[in-house]
Amino acid sequence: MIFSQAIWNRSKAICSPVHNKPSNIGLVLAGPARDAIVVALSQAGYEVHIAANLDRVRALIARNAVDAWIFDAQSDTVLEQLLQTGCFLLPADNIPDAAASNAIGSWVDGLMTQLEVALSCRSAPPGHSVADRWGEVRGVWLLAGSAGATAAVQTFLNSFVEPPPVAFLYAQHIDPTQQQLLQSFTLQNAQFSLRLAEGVQSLRPAELLMIPPRGKVALAEFGKLTVTREEWGGHHTPDINELLVILSAAKLPSPGVIVFSGMGNDGSAALPIFEAAGGRVWAQSPASAVCPAMPQAAIDSGLVQKSSDPASLARALRVLYSS
Repeated sequence: MIFSQAIWNRSKAICSPVHNKPSNIGLVLAGPARDAIVVALSQAGYEVHIAANLDRVRALIARNAVDAWIFDAQSDTVLEQLLQTGCFLLPADNIPDAAASNAIGSWVDGLMTQLEVALSCRSAPPGHSVADRWGEVRGVWLLAGSAGATAAVQTFLNSFVEPPPVAFLYAQHIDPTQQQLLQSFTLQNAQFSLRLAEGVQSLRPAELLMIPPRGKVALAEFGKLTVTREEWGGHHTPDINELLVILSAAKLPSPGVIVFSGMGNDGSAALPIFEAAGGRVWAQSPASAVCPAMPQAAIDSGLVQKSSDPASLARALRVLYSS
């Protein structure tokens, strides 16, 4: 997924660098694509550590020598090792044919953009690894919506006096070609942080992770979320029905969904699956929504356990995790 220049500019404005010296990048990849990435990383000032085998990967992990990893997305064994590190993980997949030099160049540019944005935005406090922060998460809630949802979700988050021990995912319908419009979403409540999902990231408490419209996501153990290069299969991007099915299979702690303002009925078809997997189902009250169709469709499923205005839903969520 290649980030737009607008999102990259915004990321530089709101994030501070992690290091004053070049970051150390572990590279677990073979073939011509690896050589192209090494050149790009070196030109950008990164220190590159090539890991040609699993023993080398383990040695670099033991030395804590790497800040981020680029790895072969097809290697499950390598991923199992890297998931324990708490480092930013960037899977390399859909590698172009070596003969297509222009395609290789564009592919490498996309990886470099994702890497630079991620390293500039790492915000785990000193002494807290990403894995440690996952241990603080008591619930994972999807905030889903379409037209009118942005203001509703902002009101919801602004209503917290202190953030609950919850990791939030935000799925807002948007055309993939207009992904840069996600930059218009801002958080007035400074107690929450905001990230656009890319690469492999860990869910964190008091954070809103925005689901991109371009690539489907996958969820693994320890709250690891991966943005894949597979497109959403439904009519909407991101597709909330698909996302709810993914969340249902992920065995997350205390999962929940709040369906906010929006047109259509996206999400309602998958609510039985989500509820059967132990998920809580809440919805914005149609009377308080700019576009009531989407929350009304959820309510019509008969599975919504709580419906109210955004501020009241925030109070209810705070009470839920207050004990």
